Amino acid sequence: MKRLALIVAMIVLMLGAPKPAEAQNRYIVRTTGGLSSVLNLCLSAGCQVQGSLDGPVGQTYLVTSSGNLIANLLNGIVNLLQSLLGIQSVEPDHLLPLPRLTRSNIPSGLYDTAPVNYYGAVVWHGYAAQPATQIIRLQDAQNGFRIGGSGIVAVIDTGVDINHPVLSPVLLPGYDFTRNQPGASEWLDAPQLQAHPGLTK
Repeated sequence: MKRLALIVAMIVLMLGAPKPAEAQNRYIVRTTGGLSSVLNLCLSAGCQVQGSLDGPVGQTYLVTSSGNLIANLLNGIVNLLQSLLGIQSVEPDHLLPLPRLTRSNIPSGLYDTAPVNYYGAVVWHGYAAQPATQIIRLQDAQNGFRIGGSGIVAVIDTGVDINHPVLSPVLLPGYDFTRNQPGASEWLDAPQLQAHPGLTK
């Protein structure tokens, strides 16, 4: 018991009086060496690992430091960290300002609600005129193949929302090759949405 009291007293003396809390700078660390490499980084550079940002992948971590971690790293140990620990990058974790939203920088699909006929379904004009369709030159492909809105097209994909108002009237059941079963609904891969159907409304 005396030994435990002595150890506690020594720790208190070593730590001294409580220090005022210092501002913590946040950093994002990318590594190929996993958690152990980030722990070793923090041991040498004076930072604390707060947690993983990519779950079980274990290559991106949030760390905090009361000092300037970037300056500490630039003082001659960057190459050592990269070669020995697998640290790929360390960057400050900053909030980025969002641009002011105006009609000129908001996709028309979010506000152009004029109803139009889209291959037998009524959709917003903004949906039918999405920028992505221009990027992939959808209209050129439809004209080149003389697509008139009829026929069967097979799409190898991860699945679709079988309840989507544009797709549901024209979808055939499909086949799920990942599960080797009939049906190809993306809802099979979203159990949290199945459990909470209100999230999709």
